[in-house]
Amino acid sequence: MKKIIILASLIAFIGGLVIAQQYFSKKSLPASKQVPIAGKQFGGEFTLRPEGGAPVSLSDFKGKVVVMYFGFASCPDVCPTSLAIIGSALKSLSAEEVSDVQGLFVSLDPERDTGEKLKQYAGYFHENFRGITGTQEQLQKVTRQYGTYYTKVVGSSESNYQIDHTSATFIIGRDGKALPPKSHGSTSEEIAAAIREAL
Repeated sequence: MKKIIILASLIAFIGGLVIAQQYFSKKSLPASKQVPIAGKQFGGEFTLRPEGGAPVSLSDFKGKVVVMYFGFASCPDVCPTSLAIIGSALKSLSAEEVSDVQGLFVSLDPERDTGEKLKQYAGYFHENFRGITGTQEQLQKVTRQYGTYYTKVVGSSESNYQIDHTSATFIIGRDGKALPPKSHGSTSEEIAAAIREAL
């Protein structure tokens, strides 16, 4: 009888853990979760214009395959790792192939990622990478278009903060239409293959 009580208690305990895990996983929003896409069509034209800077539109690169990543330059791990993988994919392309590819690093941190800092950060991963950003309103619009999520996470001071964001690689064809995004963890070979398919 004592064994039955212990076994029943153990089953109840495990069941409670499973229920609690499901409840709390629904309450939190992980960085990899995509939010609902605004409008009926995924992707599409956008224009970003940082304060005091020139506007950049997706249509500026019509005729090229665009490889786009949303992140921020102060990101300690996810962004540099993902951008290094994308950069490696670009380096594996032939000179002819890569000349038809434009990399875009869209910074979700317009307060800190400005001018030369953003240019240098993006260019570090590949010479074909360009760093762009815009106002918060513009960034919210384009991230909704591409089904991505980001939020500012308060740090120990006003300038010491992180940005929780979706990590995915977006590949946009020569016609401006977005292909299915490559999820976080995709290899450089997989990204290179997707770029070649778009070419």
